Amino acid sequence: MEARSHVVAGPDGDALCVEDSGPSDGRAVLVHPGSPGSRRLFRPDAELAASRFGLRLLAFDRPGYGGRPARPGRCAADIVAEVRCVADALGIERLGVWGFSGGGPYALACAALLPELVTGAAVFASFAPYGAPGLDFCGEWPAEHRREVELFFTDRPAAREHWRQDTERFLAVCSEPEGWMRRWGDLAGTDVAHSVEVAAHLAAEVRDALGGGDDGYWDDWVATLTPWGFDVADIKVPVRLWHGVRDRNVPVTNGHWLAANVPGIVAAFSDDEDHSTVEDDNKAAAYAWLSRLA
Repeated sequence: MEARSHVVAGPDGDALCVEDSGPSDGRAVLVHPGSPGSRRLFRPDAELAASRFGLRLLAFDRPGYGGRPARPGRCAADIVAEVRCVADALGIERLGVWGFSGGGPYALACAALLPELVTGAAVFASFAPYGAPGLDFCGEWPAEHRREVELFFTDRPAAREHWRQDTERFLAVCSEPEGWMRRWGDLAGTDVAHSVEVAAHLAAEVRDALGGGDDGYWDDWVATLTPWGFDVADIKVPVRLWHGVRDRNVPVTNGHWLAANVPGIVAAFSDDEDHSTVEDDNKAAAYAWLSRLA
């Protein structure tokens, strides 16, 4: 199944490159990828969504990714105007949204601010809004990760330089499938989430997202740690959340906070899942749920 490509005029006149896969008359689901990420859809997921559930998956690059100019200072809510442009250009009147990891806040923004368009949001391993009352954002993160968050607020230029150096090291390793397999260690090849096929897809996404620099990646981090531009308490459409207890990339404390603060949310926490497996283990259930929403 070959994906289709569209170029859509964004709210500021810039070009939004959209990947579109599945039946053109299928129920649409807009995928917000993790960070760093791109519009590149994982073909086996798109084929599963289409063949079993009749879904049409779409994704587009956030600013700073896939050759798109960065937009410093953007917040999570800014994605809403871009989603409206994509839906209008493609004649989509209703769609579900999907957000993984760093894409979670963008999916939640759509759920909060686009109730006339969005049928529901499936969210995996998402951050919660930093500084929210009762949130332990860093959870079980090691001390060095906590220091990076502290540095963000006490010395932003130093935090930016650390981010750049870390990204260079990440790109050097994870722009090729072999780098992901080494990164996974003993888990490599043990399940679908740690397969060579997934490693190749992730490496291609890394090249898409970081090949032109790390500004989009940094801007995603800024958008996570600064005000999102909306209140999750205003969400009125259905939301389902999955978060693995063993997640070390996004502490599960974020998922627990969302489960307690998003109205009507249905949340699932598995002791056996981590950041790599939570989406793969639950994607069929999420597709089935989204396919039933009106």
